Amino acid sequence: MTLPPVEQLVRARIGLDPLSLGAATFPRVVAARMSARRVGSTADYAGVLAADPTEWAALVEELVVSEGWFFRGGAAYFRELAKWLRERAAGRTPRVLSVPCGCGEEPYSLALALDDEGVPGLATIDAVDLSPASVRRAEAARYPAFAFREAGADPRPQHFREVGANRWELDPRVRAAVRLRVGNLVAADFLAAEAPFDLILCRNLFIYLTDEARGRAVVNLHRLLAPGGRLCLTPAEADRLPPGLFTAEGSAGLATFVRTEEARPKPAAKSGAIPRPAASADAPVVPAARLDPPASTTAARELADAGNLDAARAACERAVRAGPSAEWYSLLGVIDLAAGRAGDAESSFRRALYLDPDHREALTHLAMLCDRRGDAGPASGLRRRLARLPEATA
Repeated sequence: MTLPPVEQLVRARIGLDPLSLGAATFPRVVAARMSARRVGSTADYAGVLAADPTEWAALVEELVVSEGWFFRGGAAYFRELAKWLRERAAGRTPRVLSVPCGCGEEPYSLALALDDEGVPGLATIDAVDLSPASVRRAEAARYPAFAFREAGADPRPQHFREVGANRWELDPRVRAAVRLRVGNLVAADFLAAEAPFDLILCRNLFIYLTDEARGRAVVNLHRLLAPGGRLCLTPAEADRLPPGLFTAEGSAGLATFVRTEEARPKPAAKSGAIPRPAASADAPVVPAARLDPPASTTAARELADAGNLDAARAACERAVRAGPSAEWYSLLGVIDLAAGRAGDAESSFRRALYLDPDHREALTHLAMLCDRRGDAGPASGLRRRLARLPEATA
């Protein structure tokens, strides 16, 4: 299928690099929407998208990746942010921006951290996402058990109430601390009327954007960051931040940046590159000396089989940065399982299935993980999908 007209619209309007979803995902989603609208060619479908906001919204909903969970990256990460905001306050109300906010797990995690620090409502938190459906889910604030998979203390007993089978609703008092809205970070007028923010969380977005869109996003983030404020990415995205406007600062584990004009001089820098933040549970950083991915998953599996899990995981991380695939994400899940990181493993298996819904290894392991935590329904559904697959060949 030839996709240039549709791809050009997607790149121009929302800055999404279709290849970041995997080679097969974008064509599959477009083909499904074309079938739903009974459109025969991609050129005609591009015309439909240009003229019909409803169809454009439907396509975007299929393409956006809204995966998230509470306290992603660890509760300690959000405690550190809460402490920094407490110091920043000094008699005023700090402003926070979470973009993209997905279904609300990230901004609500920060609100919960502020509550646990004894300063509920200390900051105003604005949460913005491209997807109207994600924002509606965030407003409802009802989450399945999978949203609480981060290791550590479970926030549900204190801050949520059970509202049905496998559903928990966030305390309205915490929800009131977050203002939700729809917005497009790569648009020139993004939050044009808003005052600057003291803290901006922009995690797990740059990996999906085109180079040009990243440039537009960074210009907006620079405009929206208050003097002395902090921009937080994930460690895996530090090397995707276009140079010039931001410089790494403060705690390396938080992947924190300040405006370049406010950065303190760095002693004995070995090069002009932005220093890499330290590794975190959210996304381990690959050592700079080893940038080339292995030739195949076989090489990475051999590293894992030899007990070198860190090197194997680093190889997988480099590979998915170069070009995501179901094979690499599934192998990353296997490695995380071996290392005892069940939450990270589950996330990787789900990403593999997003790219290839019939990936046998990912289906098998995900069914097992669902069984482990007592989710019999999802486990059964995954096994039914496995049973429908053709017999594997030797």
